Amino acid sequence: MKKTLGFVLGITLLAACNSSETQSSENTADSSAAALVTVDTNAVAPVETIRYNEGDVILKEGKVLVYTNGNWVVADKEVKLDNGIIITPDGTVKSKEGKVVVLEEGEYISKSGNFFDRTGQAVENAWDKTKEGVSRGAGATKDAAQKAAEATKEGVDKGVEATKDAAQKTGEAIKKGAKKVGDKTKEVIEDIKK
Repeated sequence: MKKTLGFVLGITLLAACNSSETQSSENTADSSAAALVTVDTNAVAPVETIRYNEGDVILKEGKVLVYTNGNWVVADKEVKLDNGIIITPDGTVKSKEGKVVVLEEGEYISKSGNFFDRTGQAVENAWDKTKEGVSRGAGATKDAAQKAAEATKEGVDKGVEATKDAAQKTGEAIKKGAKKVGDKTKEVIEDIKK
């Protein structure tokens, strides 16, 4: 019985180890059989590579770099682009009209002055997007300041109430103490009179 069970188990293992390629070649020979499709579950979408051009400017690791002769070179002075945009070594970008934005990590500007995000996608109207971001930041700061002011006022009000309560209790304790001293004084005076 054990030998038979071992033999069946061995045959089952051999059948399980048979590759799908062998099966598909056998199945495709039969024209009435359904076509087998092998799907590669490990397939990865191709990664688009960003192609930089001579004179492009990027912010990497907090440094402004210029693409020169196929390499990124640290910008140690202002970089002026074809359309008049000036980029300072700290990543500040100034337009001819005086508008200012600051590059974020991985963002870059082409030599002609077009803005791109870190994935290489063009940023439409980068100057206005920055203004929107600053406006949202200012609004959030204003809201946070109002909440902090309200919390501070609430804390001060609670502190004032606690101080009033403590002062009232202290006053009552002083009255009780003074009354006891007065009563004792009267007792001593009456004892002296006797």
